[in-house]
Amino acid sequence: MFSRRLMSIIVVLALASGGAVATPVSVGTGVNDAGVYIEWSDGFTAEFKVCFGQSSSDTVTGADLLLTLDSALADFTLEYTNWGSVEEPDLFVDSIEYLGHYNGGYGGGEDWWHYWLKDAGETGWTSPLYGMSSRVVGDGDMDGWIYGRAGAPVPEPTTVALLASGVILLRRRRYG
Repeated sequence: MFSRRLMSIIVVLALASGGAVATPVSVGTGVNDAGVYIEWSDGFTAEFKVCFGQSSSDTVTGADLLLTLDSALADFTLEYTNWGSVEEPDLFVDSIEYLGHYNGGYGGGEDWWHYWLKDAGETGWTSPLYGMSSRVVGDGDMDGWIYGRAGAPVPEPTTVALLASGVILLRRRRYG
């Protein structure tokens, strides 16, 4: 009886999370792919898969990932400032807009775009000491952008619900 109720709760939580487990939007061509996770201050999140390269050893920069999204998606707009030169760009994100969700500028405190990285095979996100123009991205790497919150990207509600249900089941078996 308990496990039937638990499964019902898990199904309801999964359905309630709606688009939280949506398939990433895929852009670009090539044999490699890298992910881009973006979270706006209104709580909207989007995930993208950017394909690139003609061989598995090819790389791009973090800036290239966002520039690819900007050029490939009609409903994605990236505004940036180049603090470097044409030969050696050092791009800084001013604003990102997608599907009507917009954040831009520096509003004081945490209100700016925070940059996070997760290399292929890594489980945790890190905040780099360099910008997106210096980031070397390879196959399977992931970049994250969060506006207004300095913390690393967090799992979507469905993942949290499934993890919680696993813990409950383990505790039930151990103590039951």
